[in-house]
Amino acid sequence: MNLKTLLLVALAFVLVAPGGVLAQEKVGTTGVNFLKIGPSSRGVALADAFLPMANDASTLWYNPGGMVNVKSSELIFSHVSFPAQVNYEYIGYLHPLPSLGAAVGVQLFGLYTDDMIETTPEYPYGTGRTFMASDFAAGLSYAQSLTDKFSVGSTIKFLQENLADKVARGWSVDVGTYYDTGWRSLTLAMIISNFGPDMQFISEPFPMPIVFKFGAAANLIDDGTNRLTMALEGIHPNDNREELHIGFEYGFQEKAFLRVGRKINGWKRSTQEEFNDDAENNNPYLEYPVLDEDGLSWDGLSFGGGVYFPGIGLTVDYAYATYAYLGNIHRFSLLYSIR
Repeated sequence: MNLKTLLLVALAFVLVAPGGVLAQEKVGTTGVNFLKIGPSSRGVALADAFLPMANDASTLWYNPGGMVNVKSSELIFSHVSFPAQVNYEYIGYLHPLPSLGAAVGVQLFGLYTDDMIETTPEYPYGTGRTFMASDFAAGLSYAQSLTDKFSVGSTIKFLQENLADKVARGWSVDVGTYYDTGWRSLTLAMIISNFGPDMQFISEPFPMPIVFKFGAAANLIDDGTNRLTMALEGIHPNDNREELHIGFEYGFQEKAFLRVGRKINGWKRSTQEEFNDDAENNNPYLEYPVLDEDGLSWDGLSFGGGVYFPGIGLTVDYAYATYAYLGNIHRFSLLYSIR
C-alpha cells in the first residue's frame, strides 16, 4: 500500500468512525469526567479538533505527541466559569529540548464548586456547615521525535476527587502520536487518553473516561499571508457514542485568527419523537437532539478567534460554545511564549 492510499484510508476512517461503529452507550458510568474538558479556547473554538494541529502549549492536554512542534517555551492559562458556580482552571508549561529532539511539560488543572450549604433530613434548611466538591489533576509530559516527521509523547496524571471530607485518588496515562506526512501539509495523529486503573470513592469503584481519538489536518489555503486549516477528528469514548469533530482555522499573517467548529454524533439530526422511538440507539446515524427551553439548540457548535502580539509573545484566544441546558459558555485563554 503506497503512502497516498494509506492517507486516503486514514481519512476515510476519520469520517466514518463516529457514525459507522455500533457501540453500546454507557453514559454516566465513568468518573473524573473533568478530564474531558478541553483547556484551550483555540481548541474549543475548533470543536476540540486540535489533535492533529498540536503546535502550542495546549498540546500538553490535546496530544503530547505533538509537543516537539513547539519551538519555544510556552505558558498557557485558562479559566472557565460554568453554571451553578462551577469553575475550571488550567495552567500548563511546555519546554522544548531541541538538542535531544524532545520536549517536556507539566500541567495542573481542576474543577471546583463554591461552598455549598450542608443539609440533612433533620436539618433540610441547613446544618450551619458548608462543603465543596472538587477534582484535581497534575500531569507530567514527555515527547520524543523518532524521525524528522514522526513523534510520540506521553503524559502521566495524578488525580484526586473530593466531596466534603471524602477523597478518591488515582492515576491515568495519555499516549499520543503525531505524523507530518510531508504530503500537501497533511498531518495525522492518534491518542488514547485517561487510560488507567479504576478509582474508588468510599467503597464504590468507577472506571476512567478512556477516549481514543484519530485525527487529520491540512491547509486548504497557505499563501504566506492567508492560511486556512481544516481539521477532522474521530472520537471513540468508553462511556458514550462516537463523535466526529470538524474545525476550521483562518490565520492572517499568523497574527489574527478566526475559528469555527462543530461536534457531530450522527449524520441526521433527529426530532425528539424519532429519538424516543430509537430508545435502544440502534441507529448509529441518528444524532441525538439536545433541547433547550425554546426548542433545538446549537448544541455542538463553537466559534472564536485570537490575536497574537509578537512584541510581547502573548496570544489571547476567545471561544464561544453552546451546551443547551448548560447555556452558552464564553472562554478566554492566554498563551505566553518565553524567549
